[in-house]
Amino acid sequence: MTRNSRQNADERGRRAELFVSSEVPLYYQLATIFREKICLREYGPGSQLPTEAELMEQYGVSRVTVREAMRSLEKEGLIHREAGRGTFVSDQLPFSGTLELDQSIDELISMGLATKVRLLELGEVAATEEKARQLEVDVGSPLFRCKRLRLFEGEPYCYIVNSMPPDVGQRIEEVSWTEGSVLKFIEEKLGIPLRVAEQRFRASLADANLARWLKVRIGAPLLVVDYLIRTDDDRPVEVAQLYYRSDVYSFTLHLTRSGESTETTKKWALEKQRFEH
Repeated sequence: MTRNSRQNADERGRRAELFVSSEVPLYYQLATIFREKICLREYGPGSQLPTEAELMEQYGVSRVTVREAMRSLEKEGLIHREAGRGTFVSDQLPFSGTLELDQSIDELISMGLATKVRLLELGEVAATEEKARQLEVDVGSPLFRCKRLRLFEGEPYCYIVNSMPPDVGQRIEEVSWTEGSVLKFIEEKLGIPLRVAEQRFRASLADANLARWLKVRIGAPLLVVDYLIRTDDDRPVEVAQLYYRSDVYSFTLHLTRSGESTETTKKWALEKQRFEH
């Protein structure tokens, strides 16, 4: 094998590891990778990106691919180029506030009863560092995990990952993961009273797995809701990540001026819209 042949083989190998689809243009996938790195602050505001040569070497792509990817990010305002210096992440003002709102456990249960669910995966996994911290267990200890797809009018709109201690998850009947409400089963069938659900809202981008299940393009914007459910005695019994399609699902919060009213109105809304992808 010639030197050029070995080099081409190495480049194809790197592409296979770093890119998810041979059908999606490489520049688009590279731009998606760096868009997510910027959104997750792996490259913070003002930080410098690798040079074209470094990106070509790291990702096994051509200079044209790198330039097209960077041009795409520049059009979005995520990066800017400075002659003679390099490419930098644009200055972004981070959101420093915290949105807090009250919602009852009963409302979460009613949400689970309103739509159809498809079961994708059910089984035991080892606790990652993050899941171990959330559920207050040891890293590597067994957890019960369920992956599901929630449908609205026959179309997927939410990808759900539930993680629980085995003594809770293994006692849930399989049919309860697709029919009814898991939280309702925990309270009524297992006799575990639930006290509080902590919620966190964040933005994310669809990777290859989420794009496939939610029927969106790779890099499509998603709304993510993280849940942590605790019992009456403050024991964490479930963590969940819900990945919502932003073209189908919206969260609406109505606010009033301070002092004018003490009532805050919340509304969960499913909005079926025409699919553009």
